[in-house]
Amino acid sequence: MQTLMPHVPVPRPAYSQARENLVKAIPPKLLCLLACGGVDCRYEGPECWKANQQVIRGIFSSWVTDDIIAMARPSKSLMDKYNIIKQFQRLNIRSIINMQIPGEHAHCGPPLDPKSGFTYSPQTFMENDIYFYNFGMPDFYVSSLVSIIDGVKVLAFAVGEGRVAVHCHAGLGRTGVLIACYLIYTLRISPSEAVHYVRIKRPRSIQTRAQISQVFDFARLLGTQLVQYPDLSLRHGAPVTLQHYLNRQALLLHGQEARTLRYIPKVVYLLCVHLSCLSMGLPAAPEINAELEKRSALRILTRVVRETLESKQFLPLLSEGHNIPRVGSGSVSSWDEPLGFLERKRDLLLDKRSYSDSDLSKMVDLERSPWCTSDAIGSDLRLLSAKTASLSSQLITKNFHTHNMQPSNNSARKLKRTAKKAQSKYSSNIELCRSTHNPRPTSVARTIAKAMADQGPPEETILQRSFLLQEELNSSECGWALLVTELDPRVLAYLLWTWLEKLNEPVLGAEELARLSCAGSNRQPLDMLKKSQRHTIYCLLSCINTVTSLCPHREDGVLQRLIQALTKRPQEDIGSLANLTTLLRAHLRETFHRSSYIRRPCSWDPTL
Repeated sequence: MQTLMPHVPVPRPAYSQARENLVKAIPPKLLCLLACGGVDCRYEGPECWKANQQVIRGIFSSWVTDDIIAMARPSKSLMDKYNIIKQFQRLNIRSIINMQIPGEHAHCGPPLDPKSGFTYSPQTFMENDIYFYNFGMPDFYVSSLVSIIDGVKVLAFAVGEGRVAVHCHAGLGRTGVLIACYLIYTLRISPSEAVHYVRIKRPRSIQTRAQISQVFDFARLLGTQLVQYPDLSLRHGAPVTLQHYLNRQALLLHGQEARTLRYIPKVVYLLCVHLSCLSMGLPAAPEINAELEKRSALRILTRVVRETLESKQFLPLLSEGHNIPRVGSGSVSSWDEPLGFLERKRDLLLDKRSYSDSDLSKMVDLERSPWCTSDAIGSDLRLLSAKTASLSSQLITKNFHTHNMQPSNNSARKLKRTAKKAQSKYSSNIELCRSTHNPRPTSVARTIAKAMADQGPPEETILQRSFLLQEELNSSECGWALLVTELDPRVLAYLLWTWLEKLNEPVLGAEELARLSCAGSNRQPLDMLKKSQRHTIYCLLSCINTVTSLCPHREDGVLQRLIQALTKRPQEDIGSLANLTTLLRAHLRETFHRSSYIRRPCSWDPTL
């Protein structure tokens, strides 16, 4: 009988309850003198710290990740003496995040800057192309979760621009809270693991009970926002409408992505972009490449966090616990699938008689160690086993059968040799599959259009693979990368329609249908809808236009399936919505004459 993996211990506060109460009761001036040292505050210079505690020379500072430094606050005198700006530039630190409130710790170290209320002028950093952000949080206290979420999103954006320095007064309590919440936000790890990891990298971080509680509160709040595919079978589940989903999405997204997807669900947008690019035979869209690059970076950071926690025995060593199932969710181990689940998936794929592009994509990941340190996307095909190579040749042979071609034995051997040679030529199994059978865009569009127009129940294999993708999207950030590497149009179409049908309320309810039926001579009747409804429908129609422009005889079937998903009406009632069908078809006709929609469907800007 297998033993269960122990839970990661809940972190304990660095201060006793009595000390916390005392700190809160002491006046600020006396607190600076007694707790910090006043003018000779140990956090205001390098005298009390070893060289390895000064990543930035002259300041008590530590690397927490390869991109984030936690540090004590800098001052103008230290910046001049140790040339802090030059150090930032040398280390490629492009942003500094200040967690202080102006005027605090005024009696520690040198006098505060009269204009900013800090020990330095933010303008000094900004004049040197270093971004400055301020998210004030009272010392030894916490701020609102909304403020923490804003700070985490800014930190995530700043990491994308370069390295980031985060500080409060000492760079321990409030700084540690923000970085721990960032790790939860990006890696979906548990709050205990996040706190322990930050403390390993920056000892004595996250000091008080309130600060630890805020990290846990942030994780609980984030967990309720992550579900991409609502489960209508849950009686007590929160209602999920289109607007509810967009509200939750706005809480999580940041930067250009948040602006682009202000009125469109990310899952709908990515599926439409992916289907459009596949049908046109275009390279992967920037949105798809961005998800793959994000997954690559997060896998590296996850490995670092896992190895660090293992080294301090907060997690069992993988060599010792290789056959131990994971307990609970939200742990570092959840980034890769549970080992037992991987074994069952491998068995399922190996037992199949034919393989799709998606199956090959999954097999590539399964043939590697689930704790592999290299990125699963974009690594060399030389790492694949002979089994995966044979699957590639089976896929090619299957494609010939699909086109009613019967290859001879010589042809089959030639195909196998081609697949074997391709291992050293292509950087991923997706490129291999696309290059070996190289279907014309029209044939791909036919397949996609047929899948999008299909009204019948899907095959069991489509249901299984769709369910696995939905589970990944609901549980981990890498689910987006798995979604955009799925090449089976039946799975993609099923995921698209299923998401719309799983909403508690239809995108177009009775009120919206009545409003559209009274549109009359309005040239843009969809403008009568709410922005979330209108832009979501525009996104769907843009994808449908791209597909059906290459396969026009499927237009009616795809439109009927779209209306069924938008209204959640049974198939037999779609005939009564002839006005809506006419309206959507007219929009497609208008869109057909806009070359920007036809030639580059992925460039459609929903913010316009």
